Amino acid sequence: MALPLKVDLEALDINSQSEYVTYSKQVHDYSPAIKKLLDLSEDYVPGSERAFKAGRPAVWCQGGNYQPPLLYALGVTPVAYSEMGRYSSKEDMLLAEDVYQFPVETCSMLKCTVAQWHKRLNTGTINRILGSSSSCEPFNLSWELMRLRGYDVFVNEVIYRGPSVEGERLEQLVDFTVEQLRDVAEWLTGSRDVDETKLSFEIARKNRLLRKVKKVLDLRILHPFYMKSLAIILTLNVGLNNYFGRPDDYEAAIDELIVELENTPIDEKEIQKAIPLVWAGGTGQEFGVYEAIDLAGGALLGLRSAPFKDYREDIPPLEAIARWVYDNSIAGAGVYARHVLDAEVTRLKARGVILYGYIGCSFASIDREMWRRFFHEKGLPCVNLEGSFQTGAPTGQVLTRIKAFVEMLAA
Repeated sequence: MALPLKVDLEALDINSQSEYVTYSKQVHDYSPAIKKLLDLSEDYVPGSERAFKAGRPAVWCQGGNYQPPLLYALGVTPVAYSEMGRYSSKEDMLLAEDVYQFPVETCSMLKCTVAQWHKRLNTGTINRILGSSSSCEPFNLSWELMRLRGYDVFVNEVIYRGPSVEGERLEQLVDFTVEQLRDVAEWLTGSRDVDETKLSFEIARKNRLLRKVKKVLDLRILHPFYMKSLAIILTLNVGLNNYFGRPDDYEAAIDELIVELENTPIDEKEIQKAIPLVWAGGTGQEFGVYEAIDLAGGALLGLRSAPFKDYREDIPPLEAIARWVYDNSIAGAGVYARHVLDAEVTRLKARGVILYGYIGCSFASIDREMWRRFFHEKGLPCVNLEGSFQTGAPTGQVLTRIKAFVEMLAA
């Protein structure tokens, strides 16, 4: 599919996420590092499933939070089930509604994920699901539905810290979570023992990559158009969490990207032309939204998931993971995330915030409205978008609103 590098988005004949990634690789033809990161993203789920069939243990999971360091230390690949959305369609939505009786208004991410798991039943691919009871109630239901269908499912108990929890109560929670981590290890390996040397290695790797990606984000301020929106959101929101299932390749590509950015001459006109934006949302599967931002002159430089807290390396590794969880998960998570967004806005002198969520996710819609009100009171423009999780081109309404918003900021 030969596509020009500069086009009107509406003229692109792109109907799948795979085609968007192919297009993005062509747009980034000048950057071997970015193309490698996009290759890793594209092959994350298929490659993990191939490796599983070849004997490499793997598990479907959130693919973030505490899971990747622990799972890699146990010799298990964490495969983010959210990435299956790019293979889904309206037919998958209907499958979830017909077979599992999900109401039409149910979150599209949930329906796509359940449909993908359903289609993988008894196909010899990954058959274990690591859930988290603090995700959301609809997903709590999905774990049980998949268990009934034959998947091997483990769900950890709620891991949350109230804003006033300190002292003895916090220590009790840390001890509780360490035991939860051992429960996961026992479920996956048959033993509650975790090799502390391997876990310490994974924690050091995570901290090292957090620092490297922070450097990438800082360098992007000087080169706002070098790495386009789709590439950075996949690299950060997905890759930094689980390394696309290939940690060494991911780190090598990040190292190469840093070298590219450091060796690229700074263009002051490019910096002045860029409209710095902060993305407040998950990794939407409507990849055309990101392309619309780029073509309108926006530069997606800040993200809600910007890396900001390392794991401690001066304490036992299981305790380090538990304390990291409680340092990053506080009751009133929407308020907590707002602080991260506000810090990104300040750091970048952002001119606007894009709020994005999935149709049917009432939980996230409350957060987005809270953030919108907060930033409007500060005088910062926001646009609140709601899109579908399944694959395919975004609706014309979503694209029109994105273009109008960025063009308004430019004016």
